[in-house]
Amino acid sequence: MNFFRKRVKTVAMPAKSAKLTLLDGNKSRYTKAELEKRIENEEKMKMRAENIEPPSWLSATAKKEFKRLTELLLEVELINEADITHLAFYCDAYSQYISFERQIKKYGLWVDGKPNPFIMRKKDMAAQLRAYGSDLGLSPAARVKLAIKLESGEEEEEDDF
Repeated sequence: MNFFRKRVKTVAMPAKSAKLTLLDGNKSRYTKAELEKRIENEEKMKMRAENIEPPSWLSATAKKEFKRLTELLLEVELINEADITHLAFYCDAYSQYISFERQIKKYGLWVDGKPNPFIMRKKDMAAQLRAYGSDLGLSPAARVKLAIKLESGEEEEEDDF
């Protein structure tokens, strides 16, 4: 009686670079050989990272965040020129989040007896920031894992991922 089985919708996980996979704890349990092959293939596909400039359409706040993050992400080789738009989207969401927070502080939690509409907009921007940040490797967990790997040095290369 298969018609009583509950259908489970599967959601494909977005592909991550081998570096991000390692930072995220290798949840897919790739073997060392598989990760080494991916790293080799990613090196072949490596793109330039010299001209990473904020797009002109970003606000001043977003451009400042773009420059700050570019410097940090280039240090660990997590972005290149192909990531400019994605990073710009993150920075634009960041700028909007800051703007919405200012509106909430200015007008308070209630406007004309109703919840301030900027509260929901701020919540939406927070969700976008989490999504874009996750794609870019900006989560706190990714930073902690990176710090642990840098602290332990090259000795772990012989260990399984």
